[in-house]
Amino acid sequence: MEKSSEQELIEKLQAEVNLLREENQKLKASNRRWMRLAGIEDLTGLPNRIFFITVLLPQQLGLAYNDKNPFSCVMIAPDGLGEVNKRYGRKGGDQIIRGVADFLKEHLDAEEKLVHSDGSNFIVIIPNAEGGHAKRRALLWRTRIAQRRFNCLNDQVGLTLSMGTVSVVPPLRKQLGAKEAVESIVSRLEAALDRAKQQGGDRNVEDLNTDFPDPGALRR
Repeated sequence: MEKSSEQELIEKLQAEVNLLREENQKLKASNRRWMRLAGIEDLTGLPNRIFFITVLLPQQLGLAYNDKNPFSCVMIAPDGLGEVNKRYGRKGGDQIIRGVADFLKEHLDAEEKLVHSDGSNFIVIIPNAEGGHAKRRALLWRTRIAQRRFNCLNDQVGLTLSMGTVSVVPPLRKQLGAKEAVESIVSRLEAALDRAKQQGGDRNVEDLNTDFPDPGALRR
């Protein structure tokens, strides 16, 4: 039995809808790739890790070298995100990450820069960080977040923050190249954040060494 013209039209329209849906998915994937290359994290709309290590951090190091301006970087992660993902799924976890991004945006000082590094990790660059300023800023964020509830699907959840802080205080050793300095800061941030989590979270662990290792030590 031959298909009716109405059935053929429906099938043709469905095929076109499927094709449009497929092309739309490809376009979204392409846009995400371009955003990453441009230095934007698509979940939060913040500068990403690539932009941090290739632009923002080298710029701040340049100011430290040339203008003798100290600065601090604080790596921040919400505690217990694994449990959130287990209970609410990836959608709930993503909602929490966006909520933390919005919270940090609201509590940035004018000269501070916020980066969504990867996963649930954020980094704040604090310029002109002298005399324990970064420590006070970290305490403020921890205090303020304890007073806030975050939407997570149909629930609201409370959060605490783990943080790792690295401070750069001039004068810096000129023989250390920008690439090695960036690698050193990032690895120290990650190590300090890991220590904060291992100690139970809801704390800021400071890397008190303001000098940089010899470039050769970084490559061994």
